[in-house]
Amino acid sequence: MKYYLLNLAVHVAITIVLIAVTLFLFDRNRKRRTKYPVTYFAASVMAVVTVVYMFCFSGPRMLDLSDVATQDYYSYTGTIDDISIFNNAFEMDGEIYYINPLRKLPEEGTKVRIRYTRYSRYVISVDVIEDVDVTAAINEEMETQSSVSE
Repeated sequence: MKYYLLNLAVHVAITIVLIAVTLFLFDRNRKRRTKYPVTYFAASVMAVVTVVYMFCFSGPRMLDLSDVATQDYYSYTGTIDDISIFNNAFEMDGEIYYINPLRKLPEEGTKVRIRYTRYSRYVISVDVIEDVDVTAAINEEMETQSSVSE
């Protein structure tokens, strides 16, 4: 959980810096201090970059803050298809989930059950699920039924 909170704090700090740079550039344009015509559009470009960053990174993490505080998580069972190079994300059944890179993840192809947050898909827990071979139990049950009926 500490990693989630640290990650949230870093993304909020980056968002604040982007907003400050955008406001600085707009203020410069308002005071007519831009020297080159190309730099006049830098404020608009920075505004778009800030909104996209907030929409993709900061916003989902902030929306998940209430779920983390109440420990209200989603659960999913599937097979890990791919693990990122930095060990901070993995793909499972076409969806990407984010995780603390210091955690030990199971290998690719392992069937797992995960608990994750709704918007940012931050994984809280990963549990490996063992496939149970029930063919021996079915054969034993069939043998028991045939011996009882005789």
